[in-house]
Amino acid sequence: MNAWTAAYPAVYALLGSCDLSAQTINTITLNPATTYQTITGWEAAAQAGQSDPLFPNFKDTLFNQAVNDLGVNRLRLEINSGAENTRDFWTEFRNGQIDNATLRCLRYSTVNDNADPFVINPSGFQFAQLDDTVDNVVLPMMQKLQARGERLYVNLNYVAFTGQMTGAGCPAGLQYNHDDSPDEYAEFVLATYQHLQSKYGWGPDSWEIILEPDNTSFWRGTQIGNAIAAAGSRLQANAFSSPRFVAPSVTNMANASPYFDAMIAVSGVQQYLSEISYHRYGGVSTGNLQSIASRAVQYGLNTGMLEHIAANYLELHDDLKIGRNSAWQQFALAFPTSDNGAQYYWIDAGGGVNIGGRTKFLRQYFKYIRKGAVRIDAVSNNSGFDPLAFINTDGKYVVVVKTSAGGSFSIQGLPAGTYGIKYTAGGADSPAYYDVDSTDRTITAGQAVAASIPIAGAITIYAKSFGPAPDAIPPAKPRGLRIQ
Repeated sequence: MNAWTAAYPAVYALLGSCDLSAQTINTITLNPATTYQTITGWEAAAQAGQSDPLFPNFKDTLFNQAVNDLGVNRLRLEINSGAENTRDFWTEFRNGQIDNATLRCLRYSTVNDNADPFVINPSGFQFAQLDDTVDNVVLPMMQKLQARGERLYVNLNYVAFTGQMTGAGCPAGLQYNHDDSPDEYAEFVLATYQHLQSKYGWGPDSWEIILEPDNTSFWRGTQIGNAIAAAGSRLQANAFSSPRFVAPSVTNMANASPYFDAMIAVSGVQQYLSEISYHRYGGVSTGNLQSIASRAVQYGLNTGMLEHIAANYLELHDDLKIGRNSAWQQFALAFPTSDNGAQYYWIDAGGGVNIGGRTKFLRQYFKYIRKGAVRIDAVSNNSGFDPLAFINTDGKYVVVVKTSAGGSFSIQGLPAGTYGIKYTAGGADSPAYYDVDSTDRTITAGQAVAASIPIAGAITIYAKSFGPAPDAIPPAKPRGLRIQ
């Protein structure tokens, strides 16, 4: 990029959106006959800073931005294993009866509700923390999406980091009884579904079996498979007709395939499993992504990268393209902290809602590729312009191009219509240019859309309207004619 384009990036982008057929050699070709995954949602953990005293002041701004500007439409709603207990540890903590260190010791410990895993004792389950998250985060997000004519996807995630029970200063004798009995685990799942159905009138869209099992001493592929089979059968027997489960949600990407192979070997798992999930805290490689994707194709499943703090658009692009992800999450929705990549939005000391630097790039994907979008084949003749193409449920095309440098390119195979062009460029964690619009391009059938970007980044070409059909275009006014 020269000094002129650096000083006037918007003008440079405008020129890049003009007809460059004579100049552009970088070409992306779409093939809608070849399809890949279908998007189910852009996920965030349901942490929005709801415990902060300023939450009432910033919550509306946050939820508006998250839904209407960024495009989050799926939430990870967590429930701790310690919800099965005679004590409500979370409420005790909120009331100042125990400190955070004590809560950390107790929150995953369990006390069995009774000796019969097929009979639920309601007094043996504590749902105050779950309800608080639903009331303060899930329901407002549901309402914002409903106003757009969309629906929030709720992924309920079971958490049991039981190693915390044996930490320094923790009391002796704490127990955990969901590890050695699939029937007890199934009872916990059913009790949670029934609670949500009774109180709110809905159940989760999916249940994520265990968060980061490779960080626990017990949960492995076979145990996860046993839990899926038992919980799926129990839910079906109690009028929850189509339960869907997400697993194995390993910390280390390399563990995803062996965990999956062990759990899919358990009888009954295949009918209930809907998504192969993994995190990116270790074992990251193209080979491991390909291994996950190949199993998803073999068994007709979705895939999802469902946590990596500080994940950026470069990871998202690979997870969508190589890992064939249908869902993706960085981590929390928002939190009062600095822009450290652990949340899409960071809340400053005054309660201001600030979009994260990495989030600005993720928005190039989330905002335009919506739930139900189907990925289609897109081929580039230059690896420096790496495309992902989707068709949304309304038939409108979206192409996101990850570029390794500035330059121009054209896209062939788009239907007739008017296309918007928007880019964010510069450092992957903190862009130099954000939310820059180029001039809309209107094409007829068979024409290409040309676009450009000043430096490395992500550029999105998205359909705004269809048509007009080629025969509806008036002929161009002749030039160079003289009337005698």
